[in-house]
Amino acid sequence: MTVVYAIEDQTAFAEKQIEIRNSAINFDPENPPAWGICASSISNEVQRVELIEDAVNELGSDAVDEIRDILASVNLPHKG
Repeated sequence: MTVVYAIEDQTAFAEKQIEIRNSAINFDPENPPAWGICASSISNEVQRVELIEDAVNELGSDAVDEIRDILASVNLPHKG
């Protein structure tokens, strides 16, 4: 399962963000809980996947360099 948060007010979300981060840090893959947070990202990973899909659709097997750039991007471009 993947959960995506839309954060309009970073200050209001701060406490939940700390909870998420701590849960991911404390996740033990050697002794996993019934459910838990095993990863988190402050980037928009859904947008990153969309950009990769667009690159593959446009460039096919020649999309390797474009995908490498997308994966390395810290600040994703606005889609438009």
